[in-house]
Amino acid sequence: MSKVSQLKINYYALLAVILAFFAFFMTALVSRTVFERLPHLEDEIAYLYQAKIFAGGQIVIEQPQPRQAFWQPFVIDHNESGNRFGKYTPGWSAVLALGVLLGQAWVINGFLAALTVALVYRLGHEVFSPDVGIIAAILTAFSPAALLLNATLMAHTAALFYTTLFIYAYWRLSHKKRAVVWGAIAGIALGLLAASRPLTTVAIGLPFIVWSGLRLIALFIENYRLSWAEGSPAMIAMLKPLLMLTACTLVLATSIPLFNYAATGDSSQNLYELVWDYDQIGFGECCGRNGHTLEKGFNHAGFDLTLTASDLFGWQLEPITPQLIAHFQTQANNLPVRGYSFFLLPLGVITGLFAFRQGQKRQDILVLIGAIIIWSMVALAWVLFPKNLNYEIGDSTVAQLLKTTPAIIRDPSFAWIWFRVAMIGLLFPLILWVRWQHNPQIPYTWLLLSIVLGIVLVQMLYWIGSQRYSTRYYYEALTAAALLTALPLAWLAQKVNRPLVIGAVLLLTVVTLYHYSTPRIMALYRFNGISSELIAGVEERRTDDSPVLVIINGDATGDNRVRWRAYAALMAVTSPYLDSDIVGARDYGSSGMREQIVAQFPNRQIIEVQAAGNDTWFIDDIDENE
Repeated sequence: MSKVSQLKINYYALLAVILAFFAFFMTALVSRTVFERLPHLEDEIAYLYQAKIFAGGQIVIEQPQPRQAFWQPFVIDHNESGNRFGKYTPGWSAVLALGVLLGQAWVINGFLAALTVALVYRLGHEVFSPDVGIIAAILTAFSPAALLLNATLMAHTAALFYTTLFIYAYWRLSHKKRAVVWGAIAGIALGLLAASRPLTTVAIGLPFIVWSGLRLIALFIENYRLSWAEGSPAMIAMLKPLLMLTACTLVLATSIPLFNYAATGDSSQNLYELVWDYDQIGFGECCGRNGHTLEKGFNHAGFDLTLTASDLFGWQLEPITPQLIAHFQTQANNLPVRGYSFFLLPLGVITGLFAFRQGQKRQDILVLIGAIIIWSMVALAWVLFPKNLNYEIGDSTVAQLLKTTPAIIRDPSFAWIWFRVAMIGLLFPLILWVRWQHNPQIPYTWLLLSIVLGIVLVQMLYWIGSQRYSTRYYYEALTAAALLTALPLAWLAQKVNRPLVIGAVLLLTVVTLYHYSTPRIMALYRFNGISSELIAGVEERRTDDSPVLVIINGDATGDNRVRWRAYAALMAVTSPYLDSDIVGARDYGSSGMREQIVAQFPNRQIIEVQAAGNDTWFIDDIDENE
């Protein structure tokens, strides 16, 4: 390696380290200034509650009494077992517990965000080129979705780190050096992902499962004429890390049924259903408030992708107006402005498939081009087909020609058929890429594309979309999208001027940081009316160093009934063990409830607040005004 090349790699590595520190710094900044280190969604409250249970050394706790006084959203009181616990799978809460023990829950996502940026650089560097690695790291570090989600207490930052680590470790296990060790690391990463985001794990893991099977089949065909003594070493060498990967994944994934058993006594219990009985994956009346259909799946995907087109990299030209801010805060349909973050993805696929074709024959290249054209046409037709059943061809519609009706898009059986065919079609080209194993950039380009498209397909199985904290259901595809987007930019850097192109990418991301990311994220400042002011008000009313009991008074029914948002800040600082410095307790006004609450905390200063709807105020403020 030349000295010039060595200097280039060191320069890139230094920039990657700076980007990693930038990711950590921005997590600290946004979590403090925008979210005030408080949960703003029910999901965060439940994650934090369960993390505190784990930090206290238990898996679940006994229901406190009176249990209604200490209710929190998405925290389950299981009457049959008498246990209380969060509804989510245990993976993220167990990791978040480390932050709870440190006294800074936000720091876990900050640390993982920094590691993800560094890993994206290494992955792109090793699979494609140093230029791809550094450009992808820049895009990841400055992604508006990343800047937003990293600052929350949601599981998605950790899930993206696990995804990136899994892809990188799988890449390394394909090499002979320490393959089993890398297989274990890949299995741990995928197992942690499964324990945190099970449905997402399907989208991430399935392409690599298929690719592993195809590699094994290809090796078997290659060696089937050889004797066992001659052919078995190669098969065993490939199988060992894959078996280690599988074993580690399954061990960690079993934390879900084990947690379910500890919580409810039933390892197969879907804890989501204990909150809403319709909170299930799939199609039909079983799933969603009013049933889930393929039509709804398409609608949600369409809505979410319009936001992803802006939030992924911030490539959006329109100014952030008050109307757009209101959309971020309250709407979950099509974003009213156009984003361009997907613009380079198709070029990235083409670059990945054709720019690394060293040594390929002309005939092979023609086969590759033909396969891509045919696949693209068939895939586009399959995607458009359910949405265009009323399209007229001559005197008939598409539905009539197929001897069906447009209502088939709402049929659960057809929905499952469409989904399965779509997933098979997405992964089928991997069969073709086996012949290009010696150019791994080609199959890895398709594996990355499979993650980006597969996560959209898999999330269509869920009855609701996600836009409030960006399109977080798609977030774990950020690494794959960043690498694919970086491919054409890296090709341009190599052909034109490397410092110029990379400098332009850096400048573009800085512009998006101020033009789009900052106002877009600030739109969530004190979202849901949740702020640190309630905690500050409690601190102002302390008379000594005694711990505090804050009693929340308000209606339990009617238009003015108290919502969780009114006192969410108190939920965030109340320990499940009720031994925290501040304990918030809701008085529903039922006979004897207040006395029962007060009797549990004889040595605490009592502070009274009144709540109605999403609003809360201190009772002594009313007395002073009067």
